Amino acid sequence: MLAAVERLEYRPSAIARGLRLQRTHTLGMLVPDITNPFFPPIIRGAEEAARERGYELVLCNTDDAPERETASLRVLRERQADGLLIATSRMADTTVAALRRERFPFVLVNRGSSVTADPSVEVDNERASEAVIGHLAGLGHRRIGHISGPLSTTTGAERAAGYRAAMKARGLPVDEALLAEADAYAEPSGYAAGARLLRARPSAIFAANDLLVLGALRAAREAKLRVPEDLSLVGVNDIPLVDLIDPPLTTVRVPQREMGRIAADMLIALLESAPISRRHVLLDPTLVVRGSTAVPSGAAGSAA
Repeated sequence: MLAAVERLEYRPSAIARGLRLQRTHTLGMLVPDITNPFFPPIIRGAEEAARERGYELVLCNTDDAPERETASLRVLRERQADGLLIATSRMADTTVAALRRERFPFVLVNRGSSVTADPSVEVDNERASEAVIGHLAGLGHRRIGHISGPLSTTTGAERAAGYRAAMKARGLPVDEALLAEADAYAEPSGYAAGARLLRARPSAIFAANDLLVLGALRAAREAKLRVPEDLSLVGVNDIPLVDLIDPPLTTVRVPQREMGRIAADMLIALLESAPISRRHVLLDPTLVVRGSTAVPSGAAGSAA
């Protein structure tokens, strides 16, 4: 019998095994934009952790569109995924609400929730903003602009709130002309928001992610502004290659791979009814100072 099995190269059916055990050892993962360099390290970390525990990861790119998200969720449920890692960004999320009602296991990745029972792994966004404003204020900048991500997202709202709190804590004015909300976490959106901010003549711009700040850099170059001599720029995430642009980007490093690993481990613990020490994990960001920030020109006047 065993010889026949080997001769026919028989492989056990994962679907049949899943029906018998009520588990397929498959995790689904929803991401909003696979082309954003921020997400591949998170995915890699989640995949590594899953495989170490005998699970496979199935990835769905949603373009952060509700209809794509619904279709992807349907596919994952049809494939009998045991649970979901959700990195889509909107706070008002019908997908999460439906999963919550159905008691289907999930973990939020790089986003939080107003529902305390929802398990999540994210970066401390307000601490990231505090680090950026502390750095820029320490250099002597007072007119610090902020390009937020969409305020309908956790990261956009929390980093914007952190910007306001850090400015206020230092007695720095929050000029509404120096605030611009990007419509997406993408370089073209950063360019449009940066062009608007430059009309208010900031000495520095803090953008909610690196793609947005790259757009602001393009707007600054078109305006014939030198970075960092005329304008300092800071982003968030420390995506690949931002240390190689001219000038190298000052940014806040987010432990993306660790985020993916922790989220996958947490989801598997939920599936296996293992104890979870924390349902809400806040990872510490790290400011990485490079060449895109400097003392503002006319620093004495900026500090007045």
